[in-house]
Amino acid sequence: MEDLYIIGAIIILMLILSALEHFRMKRSSIERGEADICKYARSFDYRNVDTKIMREVWNELHLWLGKYNGKPFPIETEDTFDSTYNMDPDDLDDIYLAVAERLGINTDSPEKNPYFDKVTSVKNLVLFLHHQPRVGNA
Repeated sequence: MEDLYIIGAIIILMLILSALEHFRMKRSSIERGEADICKYARSFDYRNVDTKIMREVWNELHLWLGKYNGKPFPIETEDTFDSTYNMDPDDLDDIYLAVAERLGINTDSPEKNPYFDKVTSVKNLVLFLHHQPRVGNA
């Protein structure tokens, strides 16, 4: 019986932490205003960085982050996956793989990439993907 109380307390604690995280992200979304892909794109050297990668990272992050007040979360290039989004590294891997698959980016040998082990922000993820080789005819 005591085990049930412990499990119940853990579940309640997880629900409370989840609700607090939701309200933190909602407050951040409201403070930032509307999602603006133009502002996001201008944060890059868009003449030298593949704009398709920028767009796909933007779209994939919106899928992962969801909506707050019925509007997509306003992503900024300097957002960090750890502190801004509280993202699990496995979720970051899923985002990376989804974008790479959609755009025909080779995911073999990521350790050769100059951004390997440096992907902490949205900008670094875009640059990491940009420096990966393309698959065959992509």
